[in-house]
Amino acid sequence: MSTWYEQLGFKDNPLDVRPNPLLVGLERQEEILVNHVLKGEICFLNGLTGSGKSSLLVRVQRNLKNHKFVYLDAQELPKDFNLEEELKKKRSFFDRIRLKSHPTKTPVLIIDEFQATDPDLILEARAKWENPEEKKIKSIIIAQISKYLKNVTPAFKERLGSRTILLPTLDDEELKEVLKLRLQVKRNINYYNKLHNEAINLLVACADGNPRKLLEYTDMIFDFHYRKFRYNNPMLVNKTYMVTYWGAKEILELKDVNVNAYVYLEKEDKKRKLQAFEKRFTKQQQDWLVFLMTGSKSLQHMARHFKISESTAAKKLKELKDKGAVVKSGKRGRKQLWQASPHVKRLRVKV
Repeated sequence: MSTWYEQLGFKDNPLDVRPNPLLVGLERQEEILVNHVLKGEICFLNGLTGSGKSSLLVRVQRNLKNHKFVYLDAQELPKDFNLEEELKKKRSFFDRIRLKSHPTKTPVLIIDEFQATDPDLILEARAKWENPEEKKIKSIIIAQISKYLKNVTPAFKERLGSRTILLPTLDDEELKEVLKLRLQVKRNINYYNKLHNEAINLLVACADGNPRKLLEYTDMIFDFHYRKFRYNNPMLVNKTYMVTYWGAKEILELKDVNVNAYVYLEKEDKKRKLQAFEKRFTKQQQDWLVFLMTGSKSLQHMARHFKISESTAAKKLKELKDKGAVVKSGKRGRKQLWQASPHVKRLRVKV
């Protein structure tokens, strides 16, 4: 059994909430962080949950390939953690051959969830950074949610100075760009386009500037479609299919997500859809589609209803197929049945 993302052609889940180097809106913060590392300074990365702290740290480690990094999650450190031994692990193959006690390239120390760091570890790290006789640490990056550093000495704060990098919440357009980047599976295929604009607006509003929530909620939408439809997943088999506001809202409500953050102007939208329906199809085609919305029909049934020959009915049906307005809906005996496509049904709603 596969997953929704494997079915759609992704190797891994593009909406995984774990740190990902595909960042949006943090270019300036990344530049500042890299500059502090290159200069061998202590700096403080501050941002709310989901603001991109961990992802930014991953990206910097990938881009600064000529640096060694020691990453610590302070909440996960064992009681017997030894910083000296951790630094030694960063020795290269040649360092070990030459019996070097420490890596030739002085490591950069990253301490995530810094609020949980043992004060003794902080003192040791600072000493290894600033002691001219040791210099076992090139730079120190600390990261946490709160802007208040409660477990450090005044001397540490003095060394830190004003080198605080604040990660802002993303605006609506930046959040949409996150989804566009994540849902691009091939050069010409982006499943972002399977989400109606109003569905995207709902997701963005519910996320409230938090990329992690946006990814989580969007994953709910794609996962629901896979589990409900399996190999008839309309995301995959129907080129014209789009997740509407109402579909997204219903799925999120099933997952107990508060969807009241975005108010959809239902009446105005219905009016726009009806106008689009009337503009896209001729009066005769509209009559056909309204008839096909009442249930599945065979070609012979259509011909009898509109009092035309089957060959003429076949031509009319082909015109609608070419516009993506009708879809197959099974068979009755040997006769193929047809109905209006879901997209057309959504357009043809009376105000």
